[in-house]
Amino acid sequence: MAPTIHLVRHGEAEHNVSFNCQIRDPGLTEVGGTQCRMLGKNFPYMDRVTHLVASPLRRTIQTAHWAFLVPLWTPIDEKPEPELEYRTILALGELQECSRHPCDIGLSVEELAQCAEHLDLSRVDPNWNSKSGLYAPSEPAIRMRAERARVILRELAAKASKGGDDRDDDVHIVVVSHGTMIQYLTERPDARKSHFHNCEYRSYKFVDLYGDDPKTAGLVETNESFYRRYGPLNMRSSQEADDLLAADGWRRQR
Repeated sequence: MAPTIHLVRHGEAEHNVSFNCQIRDPGLTEVGGTQCRMLGKNFPYMDRVTHLVASPLRRTIQTAHWAFLVPLWTPIDEKPEPELEYRTILALGELQECSRHPCDIGLSVEELAQCAEHLDLSRVDPNWNSKSGLYAPSEPAIRMRAERARVILRELAAKASKGGDDRDDDVHIVVVSHGTMIQYLTERPDARKSHFHNCEYRSYKFVDLYGDDPKTAGLVETNESFYRRYGPLNMRSSQEADDLLAADGWRRQR
């Protein structure tokens, strides 16, 4: 079984309600917290998540924490399962949202280190919140960031699946990012067709898991995920079907 990447959009944040993009790095609302709790409660692969990855913005870190790190649905007098309580969030600056509005400008690495628990900042560039260079809100920079993020995620997936037996190969990686950035990660920057709702998740596989070319680090949505949204699987295009079979090591007979 090829590794599965679950892309998640953060829960409802303050600026989603007020439409005020001038709020600096807004956190989740109470509704957003509830959405996280429901996502964590209903996510079917919780005990098989090998990596938890998130954008370093507050709303994505909070979503990863409340949905996948601390099981809020656990009764207050019942001790949470240790593997959920202590799971680490790997932060990637490449996953940040795309505009230069204050709502999409995060804290410095030093500030993040002081205020976030269970957060691995080892792969966050000190300039991640500069909105310049790789992190600029321009089409070429955003596409380059998305490609870099896919390469990093493919490396994590390939390394985690090297064990060879069924247990080691059943790899599930959760990636919490933002509406626009997810569209670029999936190489479908079309808001009408690919928009994610708050705390919605969709599942993908890498077409070429062990390739060396960044251009081949493409993602294809799984049948199960596609069915959750659209129903009959025969609605997929021929190319999507071929890509998904290739991701699992097969080729469709023509």
